[in-house]
Amino acid sequence: MIATAFHIIVLAMGILTTEVDHTIMIYRDMTSLARFPLDIYREPIRSIFTFVIPVGIMMGFPAKALFSLLSPQFIFLSFVISWILLFLSIKLWQYALMKYQSWGG
Repeated sequence: MIATAFHIIVLAMGILTTEVDHTIMIYRDMTSLARFPLDIYREPIRSIFTFVIPVGIMMGFPAKALFSLLSPQFIFLSFVISWILLFLSIKLWQYALMKYQSWGG
């Protein structure tokens, strides 16, 4: 759901600004950073990738939950964050659709 929310945000930004090439590349770079376990990073970066930019939740929490390394509180937190991010991305999408103007040429 977090990946879907990120892509919806990028699509909404594409409608609002008509420039999304660099935005999706930043997203791909962040997901490639989260390809490795977040435990190898130091604490400020680990917290940023987990809670500010929830790429750590998207990439790391499913594997930790599969190996029973994640507490139930963090499993619940990941669902809450993913639903909130999906809700906010849909609201941004609706806002972008209201601002959309089709100018045919």
